[in-house]
Amino acid sequence: MTTDLYIRARSREGRLLDDAVVAGLPEVPPDHPHAAEWRLRAGSCRRLLAELRAQRRPLRVLELGCGNGWLAHRIAELPGSRVRGADVNDVELEQARRVFGQRGNLDFVHHDMRRPELPMPTPDLLVLASSVQYVEDTAPLIEAWLAGLAPGGELHILDSPLYHLDEVAAAQERTLRHYAEIGVPEMAEAYHHHTWESLQRFHLEVLHRPDASLARLRRRLLGGPSSPFPWIRIRKDAVR
Repeated sequence: MTTDLYIRARSREGRLLDDAVVAGLPEVPPDHPHAAEWRLRAGSCRRLLAELRAQRRPLRVLELGCGNGWLAHRIAELPGSRVRGADVNDVELEQARRVFGQRGNLDFVHHDMRRPELPMPTPDLLVLASSVQYVEDTAPLIEAWLAGLAPGGELHILDSPLYHLDEVAAAQERTLRHYAEIGVPEMAEAYHHHTWESLQRFHLEVLHRPDASLARLRRRLLGGPSSPFPWIRIRKDAVR
């Protein structure tokens, strides 16, 4: 996948945002065309930040595939944190630096997340939010990334779909149709449909399971949105 192709797709989806909008993410005006999606991502962000606060220690955090940097910025608001966002997409990366570069504990670097090395020495936490689908073969990369974490380090994957094997064909067809409709059919080859089975060599802690009965009950009682995507944690040395 070339950066130009990705940016073309993002533009046609209406996901290249003005600086003023990016500065307020994940909150957007109610009439924003992707307001429903951002409500879901706001919920994911709140859950992640609550989990990190509960650790009650300074954290060195690396976000791979950070895009415009909004989540890295929110993580950097945690006391004692040191955060780095990394992306191969220089258009949004420059926006991240422009909008959030004033924070002394936050920086952004150019890095291709398809490479096994981490662009931050021994982070405590590695976050992949809505980005793992742009990596073709995840398991070898996850092993390499885990090896690069600090002792006790964790990898968190959120806001990305994981499928069962019998769901992949239909998901691939939906992806092909979507990118064809927006005039960027080549992008379908760069969007990968990962399965739970492909991660079976790791011990996965599912911190949010969208099909769980508890999640359904919460939606019914509280009326709030719940992410349709799982949130999983993989601890260092978590290979089975």
